[in-house]
Amino acid sequence: MEKLSPPQDFVETMGMYFQGENMPRIAGRLYGLLLLEGGPFSFSELAERLDVSRASISTNARMLAAQGMIQRVAVPGDRQDHYAIEVKGLLAMYHRQVERYQQMCEWFHEKAEVLGDHAEGTRDRLAASAILLDAVLDGLRNGLKQVEARIEGPGPAK
Repeated sequence: MEKLSPPQDFVETMGMYFQGENMPRIAGRLYGLLLLEGGPFSFSELAERLDVSRASISTNARMLAAQGMIQRVAVPGDRQDHYAIEVKGLLAMYHRQVERYQQMCEWFHEKAEVLGDHAEGTRDRLAASAILLDAVLDGLRNGLKQVEARIEGPGPAK
């Protein structure tokens, strides 16, 4: 197996990271490429660069755009869709993570009350899970506030 160049390794590693987060690997590779190079790139260019079908690019680009991680941009004189990185895209991903953790934390608190007598220690285990998520949420929220204060400009990277 031939060794990947550093940019190729970055793109492939982003694919593996996204896959580990239960997202499509191609979405991670697409995000990694746009994070490195900014864009905008057409579906055709992205498909060629990542050696995948235009249909895969279309599906994954639309998903990432819906999540606020990349953005569709117009290129004068070209009818194809083009996509570019959304600088604050990772922030959007982590804000969604905060929402999911918040829901789970509330659920643990609720279930600790409802199921607390189910078995010995149930209430304590569920309460401990809620306490852990509370701490994780505090850290994520504080980290996001710090990052947001440091990021300038709402648009894509140039």
